[in-house]
Amino acid sequence: MKIHRFIGDFDLTKNEVEITNPENIKQIKGVLRMKKGDVISLSDGKGTSAEVIIDSIFSDKIACIVNKKPHSAKASRGEYRKVSLYLSILKKENFELAVQKAVECGVSNITPVITERTIKTGLNIKRLEKIILEASEQCGQSMVPTLSPILKFQDALADGDKSDQKIIFHLGGIDFPTYGGNASVCIFIGPEGGFTDNEINLAEKSGYKVASLGPLVLRGETAAIVATYRAVQAI
Repeated sequence: MKIHRFIGDFDLTKNEVEITNPENIKQIKGVLRMKKGDVISLSDGKGTSAEVIIDSIFSDKIACIVNKKPHSAKASRGEYRKVSLYLSILKKENFELAVQKAVECGVSNITPVITERTIKTGLNIKRLEKIILEASEQCGQSMVPTLSPILKFQDALADGDKSDQKIIFHLGGIDFPTYGGNASVCIFIGPEGGFTDNEINLAEKSGYKVASLGPLVLRGETAAIVATYRAVQAI
């Protein structure tokens, strides 16, 4: 049976936990029609989650009792690969789709990037954060990926230096790279029309490997999903 997961500012160190977020309450009461005795999973969004039993339901809160002790995602999964996605800003729906699916694939951080061929530069940050939270709940993550501020391409390259492996995807690059161990990885995905030759040259000078996702021309959102999944899974 599927256990529904909710992520929020929960103190999971206590035996009793209260849910006070109006959206969570509406979802539990009105949409899922859950009742006393039903089991749900709560996460603090930082890697700790616990299975709890609904004890009482009020109009402004839901009281729960911890059923299974909180556990850490790191402790249960061991060390895992940190993948940072630097995604050129795409058209609204395409960018939102890429963000949603990258979260489901296990991305750790998403940074919107402005490139030479970027057409749209504005983003609805609150909507994107909601998409990230809901995608994390849906796929069962205990850690909510972070959404970093928008960066210009050159600043994004410098920001990516903190990763062990740095890859920019571009047609004509080498075959998809082999990832080593639990090294952290940053991947760059271009906008509609791809990166310019100048941007690729800048990336190479900054120590980035230029890689390919294959001979087919992929849309930006498709490339982001494929590259993130393969980077997280190290395939």
